[in-house]
Amino acid sequence: MPAIQIKDKFFELFIPEEKILKEVQRVADQIGNDMLGKNPLFICVLNGAFMFASDLIKRLDFPCEVTFIRLKSYEGTGTEGLVKEIHGLIESVTDRNVVVVEDIIDTGHTICQLIETISKDNPASLKVATLLFKPEALKIKVSPDYVAMDIPSDFIVGYGLDYDGHGRNLRDIYKLRR
Repeated sequence: MPAIQIKDKFFELFIPEEKILKEVQRVADQIGNDMLGKNPLFICVLNGAFMFASDLIKRLDFPCEVTFIRLKSYEGTGTEGLVKEIHGLIESVTDRNVVVVEDIIDTGHTICQLIETISKDNPASLKVATLLFKPEALKIKVSPDYVAMDIPSDFIVGYGLDYDGHGRNLRDIYKLRR
């Protein structure tokens, strides 16, 4: 199995690009069925979701808008459950159909805080699309509306996800070698 090194850690291939893109298409089809004619606002959570958001939105064939926010919850290979807003939302979500695009939901802290914040501004609807979902790692109950793939609680990099800022550019997803 191909392995890579990022800084002091070794990672092995976990999800190849072709499988990722197949699942992104499936999620795009689901969102297309739900959001057709609704001109949704997609909120991409940076930095990690940029690749997923790009590939997802390219596959939608209806009018929509895209904006970005930047949150941070990881340090190294772990999360403390503290979510720091680096760049907040500047568009109004009031009476809008909103889809939050996340790279990964693991503990649930980040997405729950974001849902709570956005909900205060009374969107017409609020949905969550995530590339990866780690149900076993949840500390807060959350049920994303669109999930490309459920995965175990391994630490992963690639396709937008990083280890200390490195590895986001990888086309495949790799898991930490144990």
